Amino acid sequence: MSWRLPFATCKLPTNVTLTMASVLLLSVHSGIFVSDLYHFAISQRFDLMSFPSTTVLLFSQVLSFYLALLGALYSMGAKDNVLKTFALTSLVTNFAAFFGRFCLEYLTLEYRQEVY
Repeated sequence: MSWRLPFATCKLPTNVTLTMASVLLLSVHSGIFVSDLYHFAISQRFDLMSFPSTTVLLFSQVLSFYLALLGALYSMGAKDNVLKTFALTSLVTNFAAFFGRFCLEYLTLEYRQEVY
């Protein structure tokens, strides 16, 4: 008797898994980015922005972009055009989110309170 019999296993293709992981991270980053954009442009409460976690945010956005890139590369070999379009859309939106975060961080350099 195999050990897999009592468990329900679900195998997803690699390109779907990578693309969905990047979309999940993209949704988290979009929420944080919209919150920071609101506090920067509308309420002008710079103390509520995500300055302490800038390094973690940029690192996780690079990870999300890398996952989207791998998902797009894996889906290029597949014959599924819907998956290919979804993976490329995820790649472009991840790049746009990273570029938007980078520009926002550059604009808010003078409002930071760095403590060493």
